[in-house]
Amino acid sequence: MKNENRVMVLGTGTSTGIPVIGCKCKVCNSKDIRNKRLRTSVLLALKSGVNILIDPSPDLRYQVITSGIERVDATIVTHTHADHIHGMDDLRPFCFGKDKRKAIPLFAGKWACTELRQRFPYIFARGDRPIIGGGIPLLSLLEVGSDRVEKILEEEFFFFELPHGHTKSLGFFHQGLAYLIDCSEIPELVLHFLEKANVKLLIIDCLRRKKHQTHLCLEESLNYIDRIKPHFAGLIHLADAFDHQELCLEIEERYQRKDYIRPLVDSEILTY
Repeated sequence: MKNENRVMVLGTGTSTGIPVIGCKCKVCNSKDIRNKRLRTSVLLALKSGVNILIDPSPDLRYQVITSGIERVDATIVTHTHADHIHGMDDLRPFCFGKDKRKAIPLFAGKWACTELRQRFPYIFARGDRPIIGGGIPLLSLLEVGSDRVEKILEEEFFFFELPHGHTKSLGFFHQGLAYLIDCSEIPELVLHFLEKANVKLLIIDCLRRKKHQTHLCLEESLNYIDRIKPHFAGLIHLADAFDHQELCLEIEERYQRKDYIRPLVDSEILTY
């Protein structure tokens, strides 16, 4: 048992990762390690001793190895875009030797559960077909509702839906952490909840400077932060529009304070 919950930041980049293949821009060719961004994913290492993975990204194997993660007790999928679920098979080693009745629970919204069964039928729709060969990740797919508290391994999460282009994403609040990822706006009802929730740590979508159809841009993210007023806010899902140091200085000048809002960095650990 630990005194604080930890967020292990596994990746902070957009769907291409940074550097982008073939891109010659300043950020993609930067030597600054803070500009190297794997696909967005985090792991919650909770003081109760539970490890909950948020989104198995395509970079999951490398992220897990470099972060020294030895156990995943549950997974939450925010939505079914490739950069958030295509590391699903890399959950297999966490299942080696497991009793088939002790599958790792994977939680998602109703719409996401439907798509996961369609896109990963060998995991979620195999019926009584026996597992042979290299095996598959032993995962049990469980639906969570929105705008209400759900228990995940005895931990209380408040989930809410966020618009994300033609689909939606699942955000959540847990003991002072608000996680708002892959969204084009934050609905007023969610904002009202977060304004009253005493958010200690806010991790919020921030794709680029220009407005985007499916993600928050920098100005939108900062405006939402101004309303929510967290103790600290970290920007995530960053494209190559942002040089880490330049963005830190820009935000510091705007708010006239350090370490209140900044872009997150791969492999860092936050607490709440």
